[in-house]
Amino acid sequence: MLLRVILSPDNVRKISVPTPSSVKELCTCLCEKLQIEKGFTIQYEDPDFNNQLCNLHDISELPPEKATLRLHWELFLTPISVHSKLTDPPADAESTLSIQPSTSATSSNSTQVASLLRSEHWPSKFPIPCFSYDVELKLQKANEEYEKNGKSLTVSRDILMEVLGKLAEAIYTFKAYPKDTDLKKVASALIEKHPCLKRPGSETGCEGWTLSLKNKMQNYRQKLCELGCAELILNRRNASKQTLKRPRRSELNFLPDIPTGFDEEALENERKWMEEEVKKKDVNMRALNTKMDFTFSLRRREVVEDQPLVSTLKQRWPALFNEEQVYAEFRRINHLDLKSTFLTSLDNNSRGLLKLFRAKVIQRGDCDLETLLDNLDEQMADLTVQRRATALRGLPFYFKEHGTICKTILSSEALEHHKVGMKMGILEVVSSNSSTSRSLSDVVNVAIVLEEEVVLENMGDFVSAFIVLFGMLYALNMEYNKDLRYTFEFIQKVFLNMGTECSKKVQTLMSKLLEN
Repeated sequence: MLLRVILSPDNVRKISVPTPSSVKELCTCLCEKLQIEKGFTIQYEDPDFNNQLCNLHDISELPPEKATLRLHWELFLTPISVHSKLTDPPADAESTLSIQPSTSATSSNSTQVASLLRSEHWPSKFPIPCFSYDVELKLQKANEEYEKNGKSLTVSRDILMEVLGKLAEAIYTFKAYPKDTDLKKVASALIEKHPCLKRPGSETGCEGWTLSLKNKMQNYRQKLCELGCAELILNRRNASKQTLKRPRRSELNFLPDIPTGFDEEALENERKWMEEEVKKKDVNMRALNTKMDFTFSLRRREVVEDQPLVSTLKQRWPALFNEEQVYAEFRRINHLDLKSTFLTSLDNNSRGLLKLFRAKVIQRGDCDLETLLDNLDEQMADLTVQRRATALRGLPFYFKEHGTICKTILSSEALEHHKVGMKMGILEVVSSNSSTSRSLSDVVNVAIVLEEEVVLENMGDFVSAFIVLFGMLYALNMEYNKDLRYTFEFIQKVFLNMGTECSKKVQTLMSKLLEN
């Protein structure tokens, strides 16, 4: 496979690698060929979207013969002793990209700790890991025997333990709580790679493996829980399936562990530093960004376990209520660039959505959609932004949902009055002198409201505000508005490609878009 790899604007390499079976294998090949360290994410130029950059989650997304990749490196933290105290960096420090210990420990005693955060979503085809050398040899011979006479391998206890153990580890790198359908896909991939493992007495030969994997994952979670895994300790106390606190919207890093070498007290000290830093006139943004990365696990623990009010979070984590930090937090949780991915998908689908909206107006005479489209047709400027907004605003009407995501008010009215009773939404303030066919120049303010609290203002336009609102729902672990469930599901699973199982309504719209 031929690859053009962009390491930086002035460092572009051309290499040839064997066709990888997974994103992890591709990362390993790149490290070996380019002599670089791990800890990067991969974007590729997607020919389906005029070579726009997309995040690589599944190796099957890559063009088969040659591709252009761009690498982005992640942040690493330098650990200190658990009992050490972290000191605030000087405001004039040239670099605050790593947090240094207050003690005089030498660099040889400090090792970089790679993030334990997940970096890949569940793949379309599960990559079966390599087992121990002796087990691989036994499976190879058994596969040859199966090809000759169709005889399945009698699985010994040592082979069973090795296979289930390695598969459990591989599954956990994607999900702590896989669904039955996920485990079925793993079992199918196992049988496809090693047909000798087909279990007799079933149509596909993988039903028994699915059940074994389910039991193994329960045992594996229990083992990790006893070792102190934060993601699993949370659900230790006999929680039912309905009350389990686990990812429900394809979050990759729902509840990460505290970085190795640190403790909760150290993270709390950093939080207090940030709380005071944002009050200053000249904020040390580089230090603030680094500390937000560093305290991610503490923040997620508060958000997921304690479920505090938005007002409480705004007081304790004021830096989080900033547009750039919302994008950064979404990336920490999902390993995805929210803004660029959202806008790219919206642009690629806006014309198709508008076409379907117009067809719906003709078909059933939808007044709300017709008003939206008429307003778009009257616009003379900023057409790209207007098309984006119309496509986004029209989704609830297309799905026949009763919720309202945006409320338009006049500049002569006070925000305080209109935020009352608003659990989540956007307030769009327009000039009192604007006409019914409003343009972007008529908008004087766009504010985001959560739990009757204005959390961000001056967002520029409706689309920008909606993207940040969507990111904040993940950052604060807030549920989607039930009256807009299909709109949010469509954005998550179609625009952002997070999650595979769609409701019938979303699946139907997705199919219609593919037809156009």
